[in-house]
Amino acid sequence: MVYADAANILADMQEEDNWFDAATGSVDIQQYLNMMMDEHDHHEVEVFNSMIHDDEDYHTEDEDDAPKEKKRRKKRIILARRNENGQLEAIPPKESLWWHMYVACPQEDDSRFLRKFRRRFRHPYAQFKWFVEEARKEKWFPEGKSSSPLELLILGAFRYLGRGLTFDDLEESTAISEEVHRNFFHKFIKIGSTVLYERYVRAPQTKEEVQEHMHEFAIAGLPGAFASTDATNIIHELCNWKNRRAHIGFKSKSACRTYNTTVNHRRRILATTFGNPGSFNDKTLILFDTFIRDIKRGEKLDDYTFELLERRGEEVVAVQYQGVWIVVDNGYHNWSTTVPPMSNCVKIEEIRWSAWLESMRKDVECTFGILKGRWRILKTGVRLHSTQAVDRVWLTCCALHNWLLEVDGLDKAWDGVSVNASEWEGEIGGLEECDTPMAIRNLLSPAQIREYDTSTIGGMMDMDEDDDEDNEEDDDEMADALVESGEGVVYVRNLSLQYFRSKLIEHFDIKFRRGEVVWPKSR
Repeated sequence: MVYADAANILADMQEEDNWFDAATGSVDIQQYLNMMMDEHDHHEVEVFNSMIHDDEDYHTEDEDDAPKEKKRRKKRIILARRNENGQLEAIPPKESLWWHMYVACPQEDDSRFLRKFRRRFRHPYAQFKWFVEEARKEKWFPEGKSSSPLELLILGAFRYLGRGLTFDDLEESTAISEEVHRNFFHKFIKIGSTVLYERYVRAPQTKEEVQEHMHEFAIAGLPGAFASTDATNIIHELCNWKNRRAHIGFKSKSACRTYNTTVNHRRRILATTFGNPGSFNDKTLILFDTFIRDIKRGEKLDDYTFELLERRGEEVVAVQYQGVWIVVDNGYHNWSTTVPPMSNCVKIEEIRWSAWLESMRKDVECTFGILKGRWRILKTGVRLHSTQAVDRVWLTCCALHNWLLEVDGLDKAWDGVSVNASEWEGEIGGLEECDTPMAIRNLLSPAQIREYDTSTIGGMMDMDEDDDEDNEEDDDEMADALVESGEGVVYVRNLSLQYFRSKLIEHFDIKFRRGEVVWPKSR
């Protein structure tokens, strides 16, 4: 009886939905599935299709008929009691401590208040007010009718960068929820990494612009140099598991983003790469540095001319070279446009020049120390999920660093007299002694025996790893012929590192024996 009923039901289903063709014995799978699905299953299919198509026009007839309800976000408020037995009340941001101290009633005529504000938020109070006015004028952060006060959000972003706090800490001080601070911070670093970065981080593009950065290197006996470059790592605490392996290098046990940064001797950042995995060494990283790569190719700053002194018998002559070069450590490629000190040398001229060059290269190490001291988020680690956010934090800190150099008057050429002092350099950016970079500790203790290269990236030996050694020797012979004949231009980028470095050592030795080499001082 049961089987007969089942057969009758099956026959009715076939007639109703036409999923089975008795004549041919074929089955329409789509019709069968539609017949078997209930109303809930149909709804799940509609949701799945909308996710696949990702099309606003994809909708069902039921959706057209149903009224669309506007999704409203639940307002986040901070509750507190005004006394022990009081009721919970909403605390508006304009009754918070920061609002009264820094916005409503600031003590702008009190030097103690100004010093504390600078220490707490890393910016002078006058620059903070200018930044708020500029943000409103340029509409960087559009404000709505019920928006949180822009002043408090900007102060929160400065404090988050400067002291590496959490968004929950900012909620306590501003009565603005941590989620609002988090959303605003992402907008802040987007502006910082684009608008502010383009405004304050400018790589030289012409010979007139590069000339502005050569003063300190020229008086130190290093003509043609205008900057130093090195890599630094920033810890990415919330790196996802897919990228974690690539972001763990041999220098750190934590996931890191690494940046190759070029600075002049005044600690001004001229250019930096976007973030790369922490497993990249200097040789790999510099291939992604478009600024240095363009110099190597002769596409930038190839029209600058400088002179090197050379001995020809008893006579000293000046030879013209064209192009520029950058001071590096021994972890980089053996390019003539990136010159490191010599690791193994026995002649006094080579030892003296290498020690001098290594000391000049400390400017980039000092810049990293100042950056990580002033912006503690770079030292303690970035607690954001995406690598893009970490890169934006780095670019924002570079832009703010250059801006503060201009504010403090520290971007002027060092003449040993008029350049102001920076409280961040005096205390090494507030770093603890145990965390002080080796390069800065060496500068503080000149009597300490130091190696010429303290980096642990790449080989420490000056070995020519290029495959075209014969071509380099031919280029050097042609350069010698041009120098002896006095005809033609000797391009730095076409020389081998060994040849060009030997000419730099000879020039420095001549200037040193004449007493014409001066260590650059800011004051």
